[in-house]
Amino acid sequence: MADVTNYTIENASGANVRIDLNNVFEAIQTCNSKSTDLVTSQCKTGMLFLNTTDNELKVRNSANNDFSKIGDINQDHLGLLPRSGGSNFPMTGQLLIDDSNSASTPALSFDTDPDTGLFRKSANVMGFSASGTEQMLFDANGLTLQGQNDLRFADSDSSHYVGFQAPATIGTSLTWTLPATDAAVAGYALVSNASGTLSWAAAGGGAVGGGTNEIFWENDQTVTQNYTITNGKNAGSFGPITIQSGVTVTVGTDETWTVV
Repeated sequence: MADVTNYTIENASGANVRIDLNNVFEAIQTCNSKSTDLVTSQCKTGMLFLNTTDNELKVRNSANNDFSKIGDINQDHLGLLPRSGGSNFPMTGQLLIDDSNSASTPALSFDTDPDTGLFRKSANVMGFSASGTEQMLFDANGLTLQGQNDLRFADSDSSHYVGFQAPATIGTSLTWTLPATDAAVAGYALVSNASGTLSWAAAGGGAVGGGTNEIFWENDQTVTQNYTITNGKNAGSFGPITIQSGVTVTVGTDETWTVV
């Protein structure tokens, strides 16, 4: 840029006035470009300025005491993310959004659905809202469905689902730990050790009866699938019992099966 101290054309001879005018027009033409930031005496609020050392286009702030950066003139869109974005102009670095903990107006939401989206519930806790209500949380402990919401598994065309749901009231929080492998034989059921750890064990019968009575023990009359008596266990059944053709019941050396 030409050496312009201000935009005032001083009274002088014709040649000097012309030089002064040319300097002013060059300053306008080049956005007041210079290798260093302009001094305050050369600036006015709203003035555009180009620092040719770092190629940053700036604008003078409202207090006229500093410049605010607009962008790099050597990059498309001044290095900023265009509204249409896309693969040609991907974002780099972190996307920092508002940290409000409002589920009704989540920080990350949608143009036509502003009360559905993502918000920061608290430190290291991410919340998900729908219809302005907190529905789900994600933190270092895992995923929590709020308000007795279901965990649903849809069928192949997503027309129906099966799901799990917490009881309406829980006195003490509880986590069940699943077994690491499948059951060794068919017909086993998940059982608890009363401390939240689940394992596979032979499904047992239970006493049944009318009202509050638990008197009658019932079992099937036909064995329709292979079964092995659990090691270290004995088994009992009420007969007669029919073992279906092709089906095997295996009783180990140290186990017994009693049919009464």
